[in-house]
Amino acid sequence: MEDTYTKFSKLELDSDLTRPVLITAINEAQARNGKPFLNINMLDGESEIQAKMFDMTAAALKNNGINDGMVVKALLHKKLFGGAPSYTVEKIEIDNCGMTVKDLVKMPPVDIDEMYGKVCELLESTKTEGGCTPLACLALEIIGENEKRFKTSSASIVMHHNMRGGLLYHTYRMMLAADALCAVYTSLDRELLLCGTALHDIGKIWEYKTSTIGSAEYTKQGVLFGHLYMGAALIKEHSKNSDYNKEKVMMLVHMILSHHGAAEWGAVKSPSFAEAFVLHYVDNIDAKLYMCEDHNAALNEGEFTERVPYGLDNRLYRPTDTE
Repeated sequence: MEDTYTKFSKLELDSDLTRPVLITAINEAQARNGKPFLNINMLDGESEIQAKMFDMTAAALKNNGINDGMVVKALLHKKLFGGAPSYTVEKIEIDNCGMTVKDLVKMPPVDIDEMYGKVCELLESTKTEGGCTPLACLALEIIGENEKRFKTSSASIVMHHNMRGGLLYHTYRMMLAADALCAVYTSLDRELLLCGTALHDIGKIWEYKTSTIGSAEYTKQGVLFGHLYMGAALIKEHSKNSDYNKEKVMMLVHMILSHHGAAEWGAVKSPSFAEAFVLHYVDNIDAKLYMCEDHNAALNEGEFTERVPYGLDNRLYRPTDTE
């Protein structure tokens, strides 16, 4: 169903909005005066906000038939509080306005199957004849065995590509960028770079548990090991007892362990060769550009973000149309 309602980002300050929303979380808190209130996270199909509902408990809301994971109709008020936009829920009722969860879940702008097909196509295109099994076969085997989770996993909790299918979207765009760079920097090993790019975040399918509405949380393995270790271990496991080029497998494992760039950002080692450097920078570029795109959607031309977004070093600016 087409969403013709005003989005959260377009609601003016000191204004009201009534629209269907998808509740993603309900958390109870207590005000300074001792009265209960709720922090309700909700999606409008484009962005997620947290709105406060005063003089209400989670139990009372549940008694009214309202739980997280539901599409409901909410009356919201937007105001400025502490220098930042703040939302309050004035009224909420069981009425989905004809919308379903799927209509309001944030998804990549490119079709999931189309992206998956392109990732596999690019990997296939790197195969060359030689004495060893192409490294692309290893990447295709790992991705193929984990296709469902690869297609649905988020790429993060909050920073970038944090949505259902976000991991695939992140990988897809990086694959296109990495392939384009190979045409410019012709000394790069295209097979190694594209395989490393395809698998660089594969450990996230175990690091995170992604819900049907796209929200992610850390798993036990994610907290204990992290996706770099799990991705490297997966490659080592799949490559043993096979005739892959041992040097290339070693380089591929290094790319997974070093793609965060530095220890302060979670890397096990810093990049040690060209393809590892390219993977790190392409990963960083795509993450930062996604954050720019995501925040720009909530800004008018000529506006800055209210605060420095998490993971960046300055407030973002949306330029005016110069034409």
